[in-house]
Amino acid sequence: MTAATKHRIGFIGLGNMGAGMASCLVEAGYDLTVYNRTRAKSEEVAKLGARVADSPGDASADADVVMTSLADHTVVSRMLFEDDGVFGRLREGGYVVDLSTVPPGFAREVSRRAQDAGYKAIDACVYGAPWQARSGELRVMVGAASEDDFRAVEDVLAEIGKDVSYLGESGMGAMMKLVINMLMGVQMPSLAEAVVLGERAGLPRERILQMIAGSGYASPVMSFRCDIMGRRAFDQAAFKLALMRKDMMLVLEEAQRLDVPMPVSESAYSMLTAAKRQGLGDLDVGAILAFQERLAGLEGYAWPIDEEGNPVPGAPRKEGAGPPPGAAQGGGRPGAGGPPGAGRPPGVGGPPGPGGPPASARPPEAEPGPKP
Repeated sequence: MTAATKHRIGFIGLGNMGAGMASCLVEAGYDLTVYNRTRAKSEEVAKLGARVADSPGDASADADVVMTSLADHTVVSRMLFEDDGVFGRLREGGYVVDLSTVPPGFAREVSRRAQDAGYKAIDACVYGAPWQARSGELRVMVGAASEDDFRAVEDVLAEIGKDVSYLGESGMGAMMKLVINMLMGVQMPSLAEAVVLGERAGLPRERILQMIAGSGYASPVMSFRCDIMGRRAFDQAAFKLALMRKDMMLVLEEAQRLDVPMPVSESAYSMLTAAKRQGLGDLDVGAILAFQERLAGLEGYAWPIDEEGNPVPGAPRKEGAGPPPGAAQGGGRPGAGGPPGAGRPPGVGGPPGPGGPPASARPPEAEPGPKP
């Protein structure tokens, strides 16, 4: 396909992942218009040739395809459906491609509303790290009302992903993303526990991290977090703890809907929720280590947030070290509900009852996570 016949794209959301994907697309020759609520984040993509829009509707007006990469489904909903949003400005027959991590039910709802409005909606969730978004090496998991809808935008998705998989009807891309992110959400608290246990027994932390990262048990994401933990570089957030907690909440919502018991995921969600309440939400998910240190009374390490609530800078990666190892990321309401029980650390509840946790354990509806 030549540049003259490529889709015109509106791209909404230029956070860690969105900025890289948008840059990739404009460098591939696509006519790209971008919108970000914090306009300054549009500057780098604009330097590559993208036009900067004043609203989601403005970004959609001349587009064949609108792509969204946002913190959660509440933000996606605002960008699509509110005044001067995508719906009503995108041309009839246009495509709405949501790259965000959202509930599968929300993806199905967007698909239904898109059909009613004369559009096609696709949930194309991405898996990878910001540097992979920038280099076009993500994995893309796609759900769509029909395979023909997927094929119509496959060329666009192939520019941002080294592996693009059509998984079935609307919502299946979103579901696959939750399945994968669930593994990361469970691994991070386990990694923190292993490090603190080994150190309390007398093992040197540096060797613990080195040997875990080099072991057959380590995933790429675990090896990457071993590096972050070793440098206490929690301020260099590749994937924020608050977003990991949000994804685990979505996992447990689906588990409750499908009647699948998930005690390990419930425990991980509880740990992430308690860590977020301690102020660690905007740090990398590797900051769960600091929370585990505090629970265990392990002294000698600075808390990663200062008295003013600002992240404490960690050590930089060594010059010439190359990209961080591995390719992993990401970006009912069971979890932190129930009374603490014997053996549980303070602030971490027991397994939820059938109704999920109390309202205080759930994120505020208006909480959008980081600004897109």
